[in-house]
Amino acid sequence: MENTYGLMKEALNVSSNRAQLNANNIANVNTPGFKAKRIEFESVLNNALDQETHLKTTSKMHMQAGGAIEPHESVRNDTAVKENGNNVDLDVEMLNQAQNGLNYSALTSQLKGRYQMMSYVLNH
Repeated sequence: MENTYGLMKEALNVSSNRAQLNANNIANVNTPGFKAKRIEFESVLNNALDQETHLKTTSKMHMQAGGAIEPHESVRNDTAVKENGNNVDLDVEMLNQAQNGLNYSALTSQLKGRYQMMSYVLNH
């Protein structure tokens, strides 16, 4: 259960960082030579979850695998480069911002539900 909360916390942090990064990309839509960036997290998370399913422990004395999941920033290369060398696609960035907002809302709702469930169990 503690691992689930850790993953949710990390996902919320990544979502917050993505919002800042998307805002920066949008702010630089007309900056010559600016390259849009993105944060890679889902593939890193999937790899961590795959490792976790393969490395089960039978005792609390066993070493725990894993550790912090480190998202990384990369330059977007899936959008067209304009004459001025800028590759920010405003439509893509706005879509990413909207999707990120929905993901953040879903995560906070799920976390709220988990805390409400724990509170109910502790109080009844």
